[in-house]
Amino acid sequence: MLPRSVFFLFIGLALSGAAEAQRRGGPGAFFVFNNGLSDTAVYKTPAAQVALAAKMGFDGVEKNRLDNFPAFYEAVKANRLKLNMMYVQVALDDEKTPYDPRLEEVFKTLRGTDAMPWLFITSQKLKPSSVEGDARAVAIIREISALAQRYGLRVTLYPHTWFWLESVGDAIRVVEKVARPNVGLTFNLPHYLATQFYAGQNPAQNFPAWAAKAKPYLFAVSVNGADFPPPSPDRARLWDTLIQPLGEGRYDTYGFLKTFWDAGFTGPVGLQCYNIKQDKPTHLRKSMATWNEYKKRYRAEQKTN
Repeated sequence: MLPRSVFFLFIGLALSGAAEAQRRGGPGAFFVFNNGLSDTAVYKTPAAQVALAAKMGFDGVEKNRLDNFPAFYEAVKANRLKLNMMYVQVALDDEKTPYDPRLEEVFKTLRGTDAMPWLFITSQKLKPSSVEGDARAVAIIREISALAQRYGLRVTLYPHTWFWLESVGDAIRVVEKVARPNVGLTFNLPHYLATQFYAGQNPAQNFPAWAAKAKPYLFAVSVNGADFPPPSPDRARLWDTLIQPLGEGRYDTYGFLKTFWDAGFTGPVGLQCYNIKQDKPTHLRKSMATWNEYKKRYRAEQKTN
């Protein structure tokens, strides 16, 4: 039988090791965007789409908007996956119905799960990043936050190039004004690169500072392969270089993820698939293989530190 002093030393070391692992963070759930699953020619139904995600080894999926939600969520449960995100619009110009009125019913169904709506916020009247929209946006987000809180859910903002909530800086500003503990933000790699490009900034140089500023509010991350800078500011060509299969492109995607993991992030990471030209199984299989390599690499590095 161990002496009490030795026993408590072992307990202390175990607890400190667990605390250190939690502080460092590391790979959590890996989910796939709905645009990586939907295909009018082959993967037409929610059942087919979610089954593809399960077959490829993803932990979860995103739902694009709320149409056909019951069927999609049934497929998620049938395949023993998680529903990580729902892409939901907030239209600042709409005075009567700024967000989908079905959202509360969806919240009821998802009560107590890890699913989050990620809100993309638009306006035809206000310029992207315009602070004049803050008061309106904050009021709407607080309303959604209260609904989500009622069912034990969280809400995350989704910055999107050319939309009113365009950059990670916009998301930080708005989240701080909302000031609700169940409201955070998503750090989107391709949209970060795009907004940096149009602002004439160096995304690699600026990334550590933006990652640190986002850390207190970070609920999710999106990732994909990328090249920077794009060859042209043409919108039609932008995503050809900024969204590629994970593992392709010159941008240090592993370093991007490692920055968050080293800072303690353990939340979900989503695979952005917009505009990918490869057939879906080929692309998803390749991206999943890269993700597994990243996990293996990160865990090996932690053992040597």
